[in-house]
Amino acid sequence: MANNEIQLLENVELKLAMCSTDSQLEKTIGIFLPPVLLKLSSTNEQSRKKVMDILSHINKRIKSNDNVKLPFDSLLDQFSNNDVSNFVKNFTIIYLEMCVKRLTPEETAVHIPKFLQGISKRPVSQRITLLHMVLPALKKWTLDPSKQAEARQSIFHFDEYPQDVTVILNFFKDLLLYQPMTPRQASTESEETSPVYPGLSPQAVAEVTNNGKISWTSTRVTEAKLGIIHFILSNVFTDDERLELLIAGVCDANHMVVSACEDGIRRWTNNVDLENKEIIQSLYTLYLGTKPTTRGDGKDGRAPVSSAVKIRILYYLGKSIVATNFPTQMIQVVFDGIYGESSSLRLRRSTMAFLQWCARMCDSSTLAPVAPIIVSGMLKYIDQNPFVSGHDAESIKGYAYVVCGLVIRKVPKIGLEDTQIISLFFDNIVLEQPNVRVYVQDALSSMIDVYAGSDSSSPIYHELQDIILKAVEQNNANSRYMALKYANGIYPFSLPFARYVCLLGTSSSINKLEVHEEATRGLHPFLRDVATGSIGSKTDIVPPSALPTFAEMVNYLAEHRPGEQYIQESRTPVIKGYPTEVYAEILAFLRMILVLEANPDIILIDEYVQDKVENSMSEDPIAMENVKQILKLWWKEDSSESVENGRRAIEIWLNIVENALDSNLKDPVLTSTAAKCLLEMISLGPSSIANVFKPRLSLFKSFTTSNKLDTRLLMSHIFGIIASDSGVPQQEVEDILLEFGDILEEPETKQNAALDIDRKHGSLLAIGHLLGRCYYRKRSLRPMVVTRCINLLLKQLDGIPSSTFYLLAGAACQALAEIGRTQSLDLLLQLDQQSESSKDVEMTDDNESATTTKMTSKDVLDKLALLAKSSKDTKLQENAILALGHLSIPLVINSDSTLVDTIVAALFATADTKQVELYFAGGEAWTALAFGWNSQALQKYKDISDIPALDDLVSEQSGDRSAAFQNVVETIVKTYVTSDRSWYRKAACIWLLSILKFGKDQDIIKTNLGVIHASFSRLLSDRDDFTQEVASKGLGLVYEYGDAKIKEDMLYSLVGTFTEGRSIQAQSVTDNTVLFEEGALGTTPDGNSITTYKELCSLASELNQPDLIYKFMNLANHNAMWTSRRGAAFGFQNLMALAEKEMEPYLPRLIPKLYRYQFDPNPRVNQSMKSIWQSLVKDSQKTVDKYFNEIIDDVLKGLGNRQWRVREASCAAVTDLVQGRQLAQIEPYLESLWQMCFRALDDIKGSVRQAATQTCKQLTKLTVHYCDPEVVSPQDGGKVMDIVMPFLLHKGIVSDAEDVRKFSLDAVLKVCKTGASLLKKYIPDLVDTLLQSLSSLESQTMNYLSFHVEQYNISQEQLDNARLSGAKNSPMMEGIEHCVNQIDEEVMAELVPRIIQIVKKGTGLPTKAGCARFIVTLCMNRRAIFEPHADNFLKALSGAIRSKNPVIRKTFATATGYVCQLATYDRLLSLTKHLKKLYVEEEDEDSHAAAAVTAVEITRFATDRMNSIASDIVPLIYFGEHDPDEQMKKLWQSAWENLTSGTRSFVTLYADEILQFTQPLLNSSSWKIKQTAALTIADMCKSGGKGIEKHLDKLMPVMVSTLATRSWNGKETVLDAFSQLCVSSKSFFDEPTNQPSLADVAKIFIRESKRNNRVYQRHALVSLDVFLEAFSDKIDIFGQVQDFLTDLCCMDEAAAMEEDDEDDNTKPLLLMIKANAFKALTAGYQPKVYYDQEKYADTISDTLTTSLQGNIWNVQLAILQSLQVFIEHSTPSSLNNTISSKIVKACGYCLDDLKYTAIRTASIDVLDILVNLDILNDELKSSLRSKVNSSIHRESIALLKERLQQIAQKLN
Repeated sequence: MANNEIQLLENVELKLAMCSTDSQLEKTIGIFLPPVLLKLSSTNEQSRKKVMDILSHINKRIKSNDNVKLPFDSLLDQFSNNDVSNFVKNFTIIYLEMCVKRLTPEETAVHIPKFLQGISKRPVSQRITLLHMVLPALKKWTLDPSKQAEARQSIFHFDEYPQDVTVILNFFKDLLLYQPMTPRQASTESEETSPVYPGLSPQAVAEVTNNGKISWTSTRVTEAKLGIIHFILSNVFTDDERLELLIAGVCDANHMVVSACEDGIRRWTNNVDLENKEIIQSLYTLYLGTKPTTRGDGKDGRAPVSSAVKIRILYYLGKSIVATNFPTQMIQVVFDGIYGESSSLRLRRSTMAFLQWCARMCDSSTLAPVAPIIVSGMLKYIDQNPFVSGHDAESIKGYAYVVCGLVIRKVPKIGLEDTQIISLFFDNIVLEQPNVRVYVQDALSSMIDVYAGSDSSSPIYHELQDIILKAVEQNNANSRYMALKYANGIYPFSLPFARYVCLLGTSSSINKLEVHEEATRGLHPFLRDVATGSIGSKTDIVPPSALPTFAEMVNYLAEHRPGEQYIQESRTPVIKGYPTEVYAEILAFLRMILVLEANPDIILIDEYVQDKVENSMSEDPIAMENVKQILKLWWKEDSSESVENGRRAIEIWLNIVENALDSNLKDPVLTSTAAKCLLEMISLGPSSIANVFKPRLSLFKSFTTSNKLDTRLLMSHIFGIIASDSGVPQQEVEDILLEFGDILEEPETKQNAALDIDRKHGSLLAIGHLLGRCYYRKRSLRPMVVTRCINLLLKQLDGIPSSTFYLLAGAACQALAEIGRTQSLDLLLQLDQQSESSKDVEMTDDNESATTTKMTSKDVLDKLALLAKSSKDTKLQENAILALGHLSIPLVINSDSTLVDTIVAALFATADTKQVELYFAGGEAWTALAFGWNSQALQKYKDISDIPALDDLVSEQSGDRSAAFQNVVETIVKTYVTSDRSWYRKAACIWLLSILKFGKDQDIIKTNLGVIHASFSRLLSDRDDFTQEVASKGLGLVYEYGDAKIKEDMLYSLVGTFTEGRSIQAQSVTDNTVLFEEGALGTTPDGNSITTYKELCSLASELNQPDLIYKFMNLANHNAMWTSRRGAAFGFQNLMALAEKEMEPYLPRLIPKLYRYQFDPNPRVNQSMKSIWQSLVKDSQKTVDKYFNEIIDDVLKGLGNRQWRVREASCAAVTDLVQGRQLAQIEPYLESLWQMCFRALDDIKGSVRQAATQTCKQLTKLTVHYCDPEVVSPQDGGKVMDIVMPFLLHKGIVSDAEDVRKFSLDAVLKVCKTGASLLKKYIPDLVDTLLQSLSSLESQTMNYLSFHVEQYNISQEQLDNARLSGAKNSPMMEGIEHCVNQIDEEVMAELVPRIIQIVKKGTGLPTKAGCARFIVTLCMNRRAIFEPHADNFLKALSGAIRSKNPVIRKTFATATGYVCQLATYDRLLSLTKHLKKLYVEEEDEDSHAAAAVTAVEITRFATDRMNSIASDIVPLIYFGEHDPDEQMKKLWQSAWENLTSGTRSFVTLYADEILQFTQPLLNSSSWKIKQTAALTIADMCKSGGKGIEKHLDKLMPVMVSTLATRSWNGKETVLDAFSQLCVSSKSFFDEPTNQPSLADVAKIFIRESKRNNRVYQRHALVSLDVFLEAFSDKIDIFGQVQDFLTDLCCMDEAAAMEEDDEDDNTKPLLLMIKANAFKALTAGYQPKVYYDQEKYADTISDTLTTSLQGNIWNVQLAILQSLQVFIEHSTPSSLNNTISSKIVKACGYCLDDLKYTAIRTASIDVLDILVNLDILNDELKSSLRSKVNSSIHRESIALLKERLQQIAQKLN
């Protein structure tokens, strides 16, 4: 056995040695190399040695000779064989490597899959070699993209060998990371240490360089990297697998590599699963590198990657939540990026961004162990970089702050253990550069939640407060702002410290808006969510318990004082350490707390609380009484702790107020605020409080003449109360009054005019308040002093209208009111007479006194009445009205009816002022007249705790007052309520409301309650909104004040009025008064009147609780007037505090109605209902959730209501209601919602449709959300689909209403985008409906244009193309395409019949085009599922392509092309047969076009399948290529190009089939088909070449029969082809039995040449010429053609034209016939073969030579060419001297033609041939020589001249 092996090997060696050529060597090696290599596994050592000798021999011969190819395929198969040992493979791979070097990259690329298959199982050395072998070929590797994904398993078998992917990609990654060292780098490397390559280990470098065998140049490595990128971007690899390689490549030094990787990242990394732990771990490993292991001999430790790659890795890590939960690696990455030696600004910035991401997204449990390390690292960075510059450096440092904040928020323990960090941050927010401060501020903001809710037990509680306090006192906007945010964010509103910080923050030392806003926010009551630490919205209702107590707040302020720095940096004067603006805020805040503490149930604490406090303390008697009671409680002498604390708080409060009353402070806000606080204390508190301020009476007196109006108003009031006290001597009081009188009498100076006016104004007010309060206390003053004061006051009532007059007159009116409220005007005026009889009084101006005292009470009242009615100043009018009312109090008691009547008339006259404020003032005046001091409106004037004068006034009131006022009430009701003047009605309404409100429990009110009720009911229908509101308030009060009987009657009448249209009849008004004017506020479509309050009544009626009407009327409180100072007097805002409890039993029925009414289209209705809603509902969201089912039932019912307003409101309500709803809530109502909303969408009312549009948009959004399987579970999504899709598809899209169709379609399309697998069940219906919708929802404009194309100068095809484009880009098609991926076998089975039905019966171009496109999409994307149904589709499409519309034909033809890819062989044959029938048998052009277009598309998209039936399809296409119609011809040519790539070899290959198909068509009844068939045969003859010879026996008879017909357009082509066929097949005629014979063919050509059709004859003569040139030596037919050709040569064109009666184009045709006749004549002349033809020599020569003259140049040229042929064919004997002479003469004639070079050239050619024959005699030579010489001199063309000279030489 061994000997045999050795013998065989020696034989191989001998064969190799005997190879002398490369080809022999290549062949021998190809045979023996693989088996020789196998012998290396032999057990015989000698055999192995012999193998090595042979291999050595081979190596020597081939290594230097690349021309020798090695047996690549055999070697590769052997290498891939698992049975071959690794030892053999090690040698095999050597030769494989040689093979690859000898192959092109394209050739190697084909074998890449085989190289890589199972590579992970191979030894490392083989693995590396294989990878290096494939590297150059990777760029050339190609595969159809649609097959790449399958190739992963079918070709590469990666699923079978998953480690192959890892091995391959790791090597590729190493190569992408590898950067060849530059010479400079190489020179700097130490010899002792190996170079370090970023991202690579020494082992990886060895693999990349193939252990140093490969020297990578920059060009070579770039090509390799580009190849890798090309390969990995195929679908063979997944996004997850290629990510690391693209990251490495995108940071390469070469721009081409970078560009390719960037493109790859954009296209191929969107689907990377960054939450995959393996991917994230690999990215961390790539970033950090690895440590060497003993397994890798210490050479497998990878260095970290370069900074550029690190930045890219951080980008992806910063998008992964999983990455944040690798704490160890995360810390390593962070510290490397920040503190690493190779770190850069960009890397540090990226690291900081990543760290922020980790801090935000990491689990707190994971972050907690490393949080202290991170924070310390950030603090270290901050400390080491105190000053940075540049955007990047600043942002990095800023990120360090932000990271600390985020980490502490995630791990609060760090921040709660000590305050070092927060203290540092508050310090640095002042010290850092401006750009860094923003980051510090963000960090501090993120830490707020950490400290929120910390209580006093916390170890850092007090330290934190100190930090915040220190920060707010800093004169730095950032520091103060953050301190305020902390105070508001971490402490409840009830903590005095936090409020103290906010008060300090109001300092004007910093003028930044955000600081001011934050401080202001902290002084407005708010709620803080303990769980989140967030501050509630302004609309929240704050409970009184959330406020600090007054005592706590006052005591805190008393115990604390700002720091010195804060005081020194104040821009304004300081009071007790506080700047004046801060002190003013302290006063205002403490006042608010006091008032709110006194009125916990009266004043609702909301966003308007500050205005409410202000208004309540001005007008609301209840609020003022509550404050009075709490002050009284706190001030009394009591040993209880609460009272003591209260008294101490008041004392501190008074001290705080007193500190602000400094005349040296010029802050008007502070002074007026302090005055307001003090006034409330002394007016509402015990009298002993006022006594405290007696020592400072002079100060208050100085303030009364201040230059600030508010100060004067308040201080005069305070001064009046204090100075009137019995503790002030009478003399002092009188002196003060006289002093003020002196001021009033002082003349005005121009220099101090403004100051003088202010002093007079203050003096008037002070006189009024002081005199009035003296009368309150029943103190006696000298009449003279009083008289003087009264006279001075009355004097101010006269004057020229001006601002000064208005100011002083207003003050005088107010002073008279203050005095006359308790003292009769008559008595005051009578004091003057008493003063005259007194002898002790000295009068300073007797005349003036005498004049003044003549004024009577009537005169005074008339003046006030005039001012009230006619003044141009509203404030003056208001003061005059109030003065009239107040002066009436004592007059009524004294029963002075005349004066009272004057006042009544004056008050009625104010109705003409048309000003609401004055009507309210009039209302107050009426109550003073009616009820005197019992009026609640006068309670605010009881500003002294003990008023002795009131005891007398109240006791003296009699029943006459009620009787007198009854007339007033009747006048108001009869005259003003029923007036046709709207302002009278408004005045009456306000007056009645005032009388009712301020006269509670008065007999006159009880008596007139029914009348007042009737009046208010009537006024409810007033056109004026405010009148309606006032009436509603009045009705609410009537109901509140009435007894049970009254309430019942009122309900009956009011409900009847609203619901039945009954009018209210009031006995005290007029008989049969109709209180509602029908249509006063417009009407509904059914004719019913509407009003706001009818809706309120309806709401109450629906609840079966009509008594709620009046509560609703009070709650419907939406006019701004009710929150004003005047409105506060009515206390309507206080009702809101009580509303919820009272309404609680009715809420289940009330909430649904009320919810809907909030969206009523009538703004008055919805505003009213919103007011009621806000009153009843604290938490709107919770309430709606609680009553959701009831609400949605109500709105669904409302959507179908007969009233359009209800339908519109319900639409808006649904829009609001469904937002953010959970599926469980909305699911039961979803179909009903869609149904009713679609009904509303088609509403008759436009506004309802608009509202429904918004509702449908919201409903669509909700539906789409819950049809998304990524949002809901498949079960829940399926439920929604089951509800929505059938409704939308079967009722929505097919609706007659356009808007309904639109929204249905929109919803369906959006569901298609998100529905994914949930769609599967409905895909058949969905696709069917959407395809049909393409036409039904097409714009009507297109339909119109289709009937008017000519009018708009467009073609039908252009329009159809536009419609096709619209259908393709339609959202419906997009929706259909979203469904495709969900189609499986089950869905397809149900879908196929529907699609086929549309193909067959579908209407409309868009539907048909869409259907075709959908079929194409199915073929492309769902091939396996579609394939079983392809035959059915192809059958249906076969009929569809016959459409008469070219656009539809084209689309269905395209679909047919795609379906042919999957159809069976038999169905393809049937289709071909069908196309043949359409083209050949059908006569209409549409059928022909259908066949052609379909052929183009099927050969384009199913080329391979068409090749499989080429024998059937090729004849048809080839036949169609010869269609006479140019457009049709182009189509068939395109089909041929698609099928054959333009080659004509198919003609020969399928010649029999073509003939078989075409021959019968030559006898077709259709002339066009016959013509096409003939042209087909002709072209077949032309293009067949030698291959056609075997078909001659069939072709020749066909051609003969084809030419037997008369001439027709195109027949010349057939004749030409026949001539070429004959010429190319001469041997055919050698066989006598073949038909036709040569004689028969000659007859055909002669016959065709004699045809009378001149166009055809021209071409027939050419064919005759060709035939004669080829066969004139085989058959003598010259005698047959000579006569008729000679006739044609000598033809007279003019005569011929006359005979033919042709147009002008005939002459050129005749000339061409002539020229062709000359050529044919000489072509058939063969005297050398047929000697008897010599007899024709003279005739021919005469014809040729004589014809030269008289013909145009192109005929002459043909004659000359014919002469040349004549000479060549003639025998020497036939060219006698005569003929030669004729020829010479003719040529000489032509040489003289200097115009045409071609003529001269041709004549020279003739002469050259003639001279060369040497047959000319001497005479002819001489003559010719002479002619030539003369021509030489004339010839300008050098070439011709040279030829003539040559001829001349020959003649010599």
